[in-house]
Amino acid sequence: MFHKSEKGFSQEGCWTSTLLMEAMPGRWLNPPPEDWRATGVSIFAPAMRPGNMVCIWAEKENGGVTVENISRLPYPPVALIVSEPDFEIKNDIPVYLVDKWSDSLLSMGRYVRDRMHGNVIGITGSAGKTTCVAMLATALDEWGPVCSSQENANLPRGVAWNISSMPWDTPQVVLELAIGRMEISSRMVSPTVAVVTNIQAAHLKYHKSVRNIARAKAKIFLGMSPGGIAVLNQDMAEWQCVYEAAMKQGLQVITYGQQEGCDYRLLDYDAASGYVTADISGHQLKYVLQVEGLHMALNSVATLAVVKALGYSPEKALLNLTRFRALPGRGEVNHLTVDTHPVTAIDDAYNANPASMMAAITHLSELMQPGRKVLVLGEMAELGDEYERYYRTLIDSIVQSHIDTIYLIGQHYADYARELAVHKRSIFLDEVDAFKAAYLEDIQDNDIVLFKGSHSTQVWKLVNWLKLRASR
Repeated sequence: MFHKSEKGFSQEGCWTSTLLMEAMPGRWLNPPPEDWRATGVSIFAPAMRPGNMVCIWAEKENGGVTVENISRLPYPPVALIVSEPDFEIKNDIPVYLVDKWSDSLLSMGRYVRDRMHGNVIGITGSAGKTTCVAMLATALDEWGPVCSSQENANLPRGVAWNISSMPWDTPQVVLELAIGRMEISSRMVSPTVAVVTNIQAAHLKYHKSVRNIARAKAKIFLGMSPGGIAVLNQDMAEWQCVYEAAMKQGLQVITYGQQEGCDYRLLDYDAASGYVTADISGHQLKYVLQVEGLHMALNSVATLAVVKALGYSPEKALLNLTRFRALPGRGEVNHLTVDTHPVTAIDDAYNANPASMMAAITHLSELMQPGRKVLVLGEMAELGDEYERYYRTLIDSIVQSHIDTIYLIGQHYADYARELAVHKRSIFLDEVDAFKAAYLEDIQDNDIVLFKGSHSTQVWKLVNWLKLRASR
């Protein structure tokens, strides 16, 4: 679970039978040997690590690893955690019974957090939080081992899984916290520092308004002690709502952003070179990022704000920060050769909301490298009743951009596609797979293709397809 290099698992963080029973009360159906140890717990087969216990799927749990898949796991489990008293024991693997492992996992997470000695940073926001977690973890690696969220596990059960698989004496822990059941996650994590990257029109289907989204995100402060540090993007929507929530909790507020008066301010960003100029608490820093986009530059300023708040040197953090590269699905740049054509594929397809769509359009529009700029858009999910307003703003922005060709995928774009075609070369497609044949007929040398859409629209599959075709 270490962010970068594996630097050894601390004995203090190693689970024993006694510690496990303290953390999540239950009983052994098949007891372990006396010298039994576990490095953590896994609730998702692809994320399993050596020495992990494994939570077994049950009807009432809606998660875990099925019995049939135990033999297919990448490593042999050191124990099985079950919630069925009549679980059939077929081999010598230790089996531990709890009432409900998903609830017990939360207890396990709280148990570990109470014994952690290092800094724990919680990051939330409507967009950019996963990248911010990875960027901050990269920067903090300068000061020893760093553990960070894995597999986008940012709801309470996933947060508990992450914490429970981390050494307890890790100097820096960086965790992503989603809006869902935020109060539970926050009280479990008890952040030393909390970062709010932005508040945007996401999850409106459930939260109804941007103000409600801000209130829900601001619950990240509820697990913090007075005197803790809140690092807030002063440019974000509903700033006052989030700021007041932090002050009510008795936190020290540090601001970052582009406007005057921010404690940590992005002064300039050059899209062509990646050159950043930032005012870091009164001291000007200049550096070049390997990741592209204004939103990445802002994330770097947030990172330096946290580094400084923890008492470390921002200048020293730049050694790692300037080497950071974008994650798959979140701005990763892939230089491919597809059917003899050199193509740059920008993978920003993990998810989308109106603000992140706008950021993607701006990013592609401002790129200075030669080649045709191609935008591939899936639909935006969970926008609620006001979805037409957000689509209208999106189309207007594309019209004003320097993007050459736009692929619009999904029925929500049907009416807008005809309008857009008056101003831009655009192709409307009913479904994702139709893009493949359409693009292969249209492909040109040096295309720069940016993929963006809500995860449920499966635009990310097109990135995988393009990579696979290029590997032939």
